[in-house]
Amino acid sequence: MNDAPLPAAHGAPVRVVVPGWIGARSVKWLERVTVRDRPSDGHYQAVAYRLLPADATPGRGRGIALGAIAVNADVLAPADGAEVPAGPVAVTGYALAGGDRTVVRVDVSTDDGATWAEADLAPQASRWSWRLWSAVLDLPPGSTRVVARAWDSAAGVQPADPAEVWNPKGYVNNAWARVTLHAVRSAQG
Repeated sequence: MNDAPLPAAHGAPVRVVVPGWIGARSVKWLERVTVRDRPSDGHYQAVAYRLLPADATPGRGRGIALGAIAVNADVLAPADGAEVPAGPVAVTGYALAGGDRTVVRVDVSTDDGATWAEADLAPQASRWSWRLWSAVLDLPPGSTRVVARAWDSAAGVQPADPAEVWNPKGYVNNAWARVTLHAVRSAQG
């Protein structure tokens, strides 16, 4: 891990990583590997790592098993709350999609999604890597909330609000990324 032996806290001596799938599928502390023709009936896969409706009680086989990562994007820079010069501002981030899907588009908005601008996508480094994106936004003086959403190759898109995907365990919250930027006029302007 990072050119050093894998520490015990991360599953040493070996950890199975399942690219494109939620972290719960990347098992630590392996004792054995069993090839099966169906999902495990163990507690974590059959009860714990499941997407439940808002009013459901966890139980064996209830809800939807968590699997491939839902399409997601986030803003990396500028940071939430950053002070930036008014005018053109470069905004960057990443997006990813799980399973066999890829990120095909990222949109950014400065008016809470009333209008969108398509961001530029960098080439994807590898099949399951993040896809970096960038956009130059013209910010007026004052506070602006920037939102970003990603689309995947199956036409999946992030939901606008966390309430749309709320569930008792908080799984799969892939709502639009949001940062507030404070644009200030330069001393000359």
